[in-house]
Amino acid sequence: MNDPLPPELLDHLVLADGSRWVIAAGDEEAASIVSRLADAMQLRVKSPSASPPPARLGTNWTGAALAPRRGKARRLLVLVDAHEPESSPATRHAPLHFEDDVPVVCVLASFPHGDGRYVQLMELSSILARDAQNRGGVLLHGALAEKDGIGVILAAPGGTGKTTASDRLPAPWRSLCDDTTLVVRDSQGNHWAHPWPTWSRFLWGEPGGTWDVQNAVPLKGIFFLSQAVEDRAESVGPGHAVTLLVECAKQASQLMTRGLSREEARALHLERFGNLCALARAVPAHVLHISLTGAFWQEIEGTLEGSQQD
Repeated sequence: MNDPLPPELLDHLVLADGSRWVIAAGDEEAASIVSRLADAMQLRVKSPSASPPPARLGTNWTGAALAPRRGKARRLLVLVDAHEPESSPATRHAPLHFEDDVPVVCVLASFPHGDGRYVQLMELSSILARDAQNRGGVLLHGALAEKDGIGVILAAPGGTGKTTASDRLPAPWRSLCDDTTLVVRDSQGNHWAHPWPTWSRFLWGEPGGTWDVQNAVPLKGIFFLSQAVEDRAESVGPGHAVTLLVECAKQASQLMTRGLSREEARALHLERFGNLCALARAVPAHVLHISLTGAFWQEIEGTLEGSQQD
């Protein structure tokens, strides 16, 4: 992992929990994959000796900027093996828990068809999300929206309105992503939300897209969408919220257990459940009954104002 390729092929990812990744390619085909990952996530290219900038963080309720703690960067080396079966998990070399001083080696299969790039990108992003989970985070199937530096997640199963709801949000609301959000927890126990790529947009020859993954916002509300005639936000307790979050996390984290033993997969599931319980206790959750034409965002704004006053 010591400078496997020229410096211009090293990409940096910084998250709001203080974790940092240096991602490098070990061969020409891997360089193409890492480059596509960096484009999709809007990663910054740096030389090995340069320190990456911190994650661009929003502000908390008091308006004070929160900076991530510093630490050694994780190192991810990506390789492509033309003889690797397509059914093999790319993460077979990655441990269940990562160590700062031990490089993570990911060997990807070389796919002859166009959808292979989607699988490769999913495998790499699963490694990054799994490390965030080790630190108290979780990957959720939900859109991320932001207003005045505050983030909320609009959670729902696929095809039930996340993208449509995101597209309907008026300014000054901003949709940061419409499908998957990475939630991380900093050293003070605060939860931050990072927009995550919609990898399905890379299927069937589609052009994909770009997401400003390092643009983290403080997470102040989770809203589970439910189609209705009238717009209404209904508060749910931590216990109910956990049951809803479990399904959201399951949908977003399906690849994380590939290559793990049954015992390792069980440990990963228990770790994720613990993180979801902590998230449900810390961040208010609501069922957002949403109509086809109503101003549902006003319900969100009302609940956020109530939480701020509390």
